Amino acid sequence: MKIENIKAKIQNRIPGPTRIQHYFSVLIPLVEIDGEIHLIYELRSKNLNTQPGEVSFPGGRIERGEEFSQAAVRECSEELLIPETKIELLGETDYLITPFNFIIYAFVGKINVNSIEEIGVNNYEVEEIFTVPLKFFLNHQVEKYAAVLKSEFDQDFPYHLLPQGEKYNPRQGDYQIYFYRYQGRVIWGITAEITKSFIDILKH
Repeated sequence: MKIENIKAKIQNRIPGPTRIQHYFSVLIPLVEIDGEIHLIYELRSKNLNTQPGEVSFPGGRIERGEEFSQAAVRECSEELLIPETKIELLGETDYLITPFNFIIYAFVGKINVNSIEEIGVNNYEVEEIFTVPLKFFLNHQVEKYAAVLKSEFDQDFPYHLLPQGEKYNPRQGDYQIYFYRYQGRVIWGITAEITKSFIDILKH
């Protein structure tokens, strides 16, 4: 291969993160109740294979040829049984690169309904929905707990190829796991982290 071929391959390429296997989008849905802004959360169906019974935002995997924001709106429409025309996209928050080889893009949208009763649930994915006033998050500190990620190698890992052999000490990763507790509901993990990111933007 010649330099010209290499240049043609990389000069106009849009860089992206390595190791990422899946891309997801979620929507942070806002609704106005009695003149006050609330965030809508879902309680995931207990029949789901992934995180059954946990709290989440509407969202899912990005389909081929779909914009990240389109995926967030589509998933919200499908899970809350509302037309996409009632979802007003307000903007994007920071995206999250997880330690598990996937990225989550997060968007904020206003749900234009006259009453919360207009919002339903797709029972296959969602057990129920509940709302939390925005002022709760603005006035309460998130709970933080430390976690450590450790590398574990397969039994056939070629330690003999490393200068230190089996004495090799792999790096560890430290990160925070966040929790919010509201009226008996527990919002934690990735959903709490996306919530915190949104609230940080509003505060700063």
